[in-house]
Amino acid sequence: MTDEANRPIKALLTMDDIVGALDETGGAGVTELAERVDRPRSVVHDYLSTLVQLGYVRKEAGKYRLSLRFLELGGRVRERIRLYELARPQVWELAAESSSELVTLIVEEDGLGVCLDAVRSSQSITYDVIPGMYFHLHCSGAGKAMLAHYPRERVEDIVDRHGLPARTENTITDREALFAELADIREDGVSFEREEYKRGMITMGAPITDSDGAVLGGISVSGPAHRMREPEIEATLSDQLLSAINIVELNYSAGRDAR
Repeated sequence: MTDEANRPIKALLTMDDIVGALDETGGAGVTELAERVDRPRSVVHDYLSTLVQLGYVRKEAGKYRLSLRFLELGGRVRERIRLYELARPQVWELAAESSSELVTLIVEEDGLGVCLDAVRSSQSITYDVIPGMYFHLHCSGAGKAMLAHYPRERVEDIVDRHGLPARTENTITDREALFAELADIREDGVSFEREEYKRGMITMGAPITDSDGAVLGGISVSGPAHRMREPEIEATLSDQLLSAINIVELNYSAGRDAR
């Protein structure tokens, strides 16, 4: 359940629309932004001028773009997350030793997955996964692993709020089919996303839990489908993934016990 304002501040909603439009365009002028957010040009200009003054937007060659201030704030937020601090070395080591192309660390926020870290072991394939991005859990390797270890009521709530939208023709969009797969994941210990998020890519994931069994996040390894289907690679990756997660869980529990 999310907190919804009884009387939302319209100015903040407008600012969010403008920031979102700047993100989508990568930079735009006042007229284009005013058309995109359906606000008067003079109003949009006032917002942009204020955001420039605060350092969140820069103006270059007549166009406005988001500044790196967002990176600064996001970086500070991430550094305060203990799981990121403990898991990051294992994520990088897993990327270095595995045959996968991408290793990601995720957590859940408001029913969506959030990428805390994404490390590419090869530059041969482009992945549209970057730290800070939000995505649906049901089409993510680590996301499904986390859902499998949530109480059914919590998963039901997430599906009610965010649905099961399809990213590819392989994405699970049926509620009961999802719950059937989550049951299999609990039994197997690892999850698979087989071209459900991106065509041509397969992802293996597993949850990170604390000593009480509560889900803290998840780690996944991804690679080209043709390679990830090879039994030997699958077995090796599963061992490497679970070993990395075991180290993170041990360090997390040790740190909590020491407090």
